[in-house]
Amino acid sequence: MVRYGFIHSKEDIKFLVLFAMDLLPFPVSFSTVVDLTTWCDEGFGYFELSESFYEMLPTGHIEEHTDSGEPLYGITEKGREAIRIFEKQLPFPVREAAQRSALRVVRQIRRDAAIRTAVTERAENDLTVRMEMDQVFAIEMNVVNRSQASMLEHTFKANAEAVYQTLLSAMTANYEAEKEDQNR
Repeated sequence: MVRYGFIHSKEDIKFLVLFAMDLLPFPVSFSTVVDLTTWCDEGFGYFELSESFYEMLPTGHIEEHTDSGEPLYGITEKGREAIRIFEKQLPFPVREAAQRSALRVVRQIRRDAAIRTAVTERAENDLTVRMEMDQVFAIEMNVVNRSQASMLEHTFKANAEAVYQTLLSAMTANYEAEKEDQNR
């Protein structure tokens, strides 16, 4: 299979990973690193990325954090030093794509962290789903089974901003004018 792109060698992949991780303000999962870097160039695949990434753990360029169950990875000072020295070896379009990708990933992680849901069982066939967007709004809805609760949670997590806009429109509508129009 022919691969197009700027990044082909293992060293180039390592530079890209270090460059991209240096843009992040916090440690991330390996799947996030995959998402972050594979958008930047089509010259390498998952297995080359994985091999290159995990080779940087024993060398001290990347460190593993296991505080929260799933391992998270962050760039070390040694990794930052290496990228400062070799940053220019990455082609400008790849660096630019990595910056855009890092912004996208950070926004998504922060968004996901700000959206929470919880289900409380009040009685049999009486559940309350609390859906919350930090410092924006929260709503609680009663449902009759776990399937409905799960559907609400999934929909809210995927569309919290749209739900907020819909609620805001409904709450700011001029219902009195609509009633007057209907009575005419």
